[in-house]
Amino acid sequence: MNHGILKEVDQIDNFDFFRQFESLSEMLLLKNWYRSMLILDELIPICIDEEYSIFKRPHLKKINHHIYREFKHAKRVSFYAKQLALALSCSICDIYTIEQSGFVHDFGKLIIDHRILYKEDTLSHNEWQIIKKHPQFGAELLSLSKHYRHLIPAVAQHHEWWNGSGYPNGLRGEEILFNARVLSVVDAYDAMTCNRSYQKRIESDAAVAEIKRCAGSQFDPEIVSVFTDKVIKKQDCSIFKNVQLIGC
Repeated sequence: MNHGILKEVDQIDNFDFFRQFESLSEMLLLKNWYRSMLILDELIPICIDEEYSIFKRPHLKKINHHIYREFKHAKRVSFYAKQLALALSCSICDIYTIEQSGFVHDFGKLIIDHRILYKEDTLSHNEWQIIKKHPQFGAELLSLSKHYRHLIPAVAQHHEWWNGSGYPNGLRGEEILFNARVLSVVDAYDAMTCNRSYQKRIESDAAVAEIKRCAGSQFDPEIVSVFTDKVIKKQDCSIFKNVQLIGC
């Protein structure tokens, strides 16, 4: 079998994806947010449909390490969000909306300087204030979208806490959009179980224990119950087992 031909076909199939990825990198560097969002409008459905393995391609890392890291996180969160929405018996329309929200939830981080975002040392007060604005940055970026403006509320609220001590607006309980409460749980789980510049990953059991500990304070306790009892225990979530641990 000529594996070289198969490799060429694979490269041709993904050519448009890589070209758009390069264009997005250029527009973000130029701080052309309107053009960046036009490209993201095209990339979002492609990224949601693609297998996770495409986001591990070294070529993407060479193009733009910032986007490379954020898109991998986005893909994992969108997957967990979809699984949680299914377990919560959401409608088909809501499941897809939550999956989309999972992919775009941290788009605001694409605007933040990578030297702040991936800083290994302790952030200064001003740097932390910038990081905390990423939900608002994401909402502003999505306001330029032709197709995904309906995701703005979930993106803007995904760091609000059940007890009202989150950001940016200190919303509490059911004041927080349901979709944002879903994202809050799965985003935290992925952040804990993947290596970050500022912390090493922890095992899934430890992450689940921490999420349970924060149920009723940071997270909606009912959503936590469904996530820990029905989603994490499902074999489906092992899809990332071999690719998640190194270079998340």
